[in-house]
Amino acid sequence: MIDLKSLDEKDARLIQLGLHAVGLYRGTTQGRPGPKTLAAYRKYTENLAATAADLGDAIATVAEGEIGVREQPKNSNSGKRVREYQSATWLDGTGWPWCAAFVDWCIREAGQQVSLPWERPRTAGAWDLANWARKVGLPVVDPDNDAKIRRGDIVIYEFSHVGIATASASRGNVEVVEGNTDASGSRDASGSREGGGVYAKRRSLLIVREYIRIDGR
Repeated sequence: MIDLKSLDEKDARLIQLGLHAVGLYRGTTQGRPGPKTLAAYRKYTENLAATAADLGDAIATVAEGEIGVREQPKNSNSGKRVREYQSATWLDGTGWPWCAAFVDWCIREAGQQVSLPWERPRTAGAWDLANWARKVGLPVVDPDNDAKIRRGDIVIYEFSHVGIATASASRGNVEVVEGNTDASGSRDASGSREGGGVYAKRRSLLIVREYIRIDGR
């Protein structure tokens, strides 16, 4: 949250004009923030936080709805639904690993329910999702940080794989839904990154490289 009183008049006026444009402020726009400006800005940030929380839940809900999708034919990195996931990336064609594509697709679909506050990812690379997050201003958090993974966060693993958290991390583990994985190792730190479907898994935090805080806080 910006300290409005620390801004020069030009920047403060832009804030006032923006708050006026979204219907939260009806005061003067001379660049001298008073109680009305501060109250309107507080309401604006509260609205953003609520939207972000709704978005995290929407992303996780979309992912959960895909559990059970399988490649067709088996071990092909393709199939009708898999090709839909892959089409959410910049990469053409099919037959290539699609865990990041699954995340891209889930975010795209969640954006049909809750407005996305940033440009959605289109990368086909698991680790590259962290680059996307930094570009759009989302926190990329080291798992040793005190902050905990929450529902809807994007979880990136040490072995170039990625999933979507469906619950807050607890007792050294996190519940996730992943694409391009399999049922093996679903209760521990192991498990395929080149499997044949969408599965719900429990992953150890010890194998988490970093995670993207989807609500931006």
